[in-house]
Amino acid sequence: MTSAQRMKQENEKRILQTVWENPGIYRKLVAKKTKLSSQAVTNQVNELIQKNLLLEYSQKTTGKGRAPISLALNYKGIYLLTVDVSLSHMNVFLHNLDGEIVMSALLHLTGKEDSLQCLKDLIKRVMDQAGEEYVVQAVVISVAGVVKEDARIVVSAEKIHWQDMDLVSALEYLDMPVIVRNDVNFIAAYERQNYPEDVSFMIVKLDIGIGSSFVLNSSSLKTTSKVAGELGHVSIAHSETRPCICGKNNCLTKFISIEALEKEYGASYNRIVEDVKRGEERAIRLIEEMCDYLAPVLANVINLLDIDRVILCGCTTENFAHIIYPALDKKIKERLSYWVSFKGLEIHRDTDMIKAGCQVWMEHFFTSEDTALVVE
Repeated sequence: MTSAQRMKQENEKRILQTVWENPGIYRKLVAKKTKLSSQAVTNQVNELIQKNLLLEYSQKTTGKGRAPISLALNYKGIYLLTVDVSLSHMNVFLHNLDGEIVMSALLHLTGKEDSLQCLKDLIKRVMDQAGEEYVVQAVVISVAGVVKEDARIVVSAEKIHWQDMDLVSALEYLDMPVIVRNDVNFIAAYERQNYPEDVSFMIVKLDIGIGSSFVLNSSSLKTTSKVAGELGHVSIAHSETRPCICGKNNCLTKFISIEALEKEYGASYNRIVEDVKRGEERAIRLIEEMCDYLAPVLANVINLLDIDRVILCGCTTENFAHIIYPALDKKIKERLSYWVSFKGLEIHRDTDMIKAGCQVWMEHFFTSEDTALVVE
């Protein structure tokens, strides 16, 4: 790429970001904010409109004279592949930034498959069925596991046999950017967009594994190794020693994950769900004891970081919300310092993974220096 091409690409991105941050803005103000000449803005805006990435429209005015032509991102013309990789299924969606699904494919996992090949096959199926008319900007992947997000490497996703999986290299043949996020950080991007008034909050996922994500001062917590939020591997005090796959003993996941609940109860997770529905005291007590383990950990985090709210999600949360919410709420509040700004717990069901994927892509595209648009 020549220096002139690189400059044009950077200017294109600056214009798109300015329009994204200021929907309805007009060319003259875009030039002022980007410090580009009016002619340069006009030329590049026209190209972006031709590429179906920007829209222009006239706003109604009460005064006389010609109304300025406003600009907005063409959410219907920008396409992504969003991939949801959980421990039980793999889902691939081709959709636009408006959340409209063009094509999708779902595969239920047994743990015996070559999960990387399954991912490639699902992507191929979706792309083949959709046809060549869609220019896809990126593959945005949510993975239930430990992820080094900057390197786009899945450090560990045991159930699907991914260990130090380099998804960028594995999917290089697609010739498009690959963005990989831990599943709870994926959800946090969605929540941050929908609840901008909360400066600091925490997502906690109670499921096959135990995960979390922190939003502090309106930004996702970022660390050197990019693996913050592994709440399931916080150690807790207990008389019994329970070894964990991470190499430590008595990690929280060994006491409150689905596998831990099954082991403690001596029956399948589905049986626990059914017994709780029937009001079986032993099953109800199992979930209450789970809250006994979790509450002190969450209270310590809230006291330390002054968290505004804690959002609970995941399979266990959804199945036992009527037990978990009152038990955790009470046990947490008993342990809080009086000066924290904690507002309370929230139970969230069915996060819109497509909208989350859109938010993850936009944040990545507009905040990373090495990003560029994919064009035909």
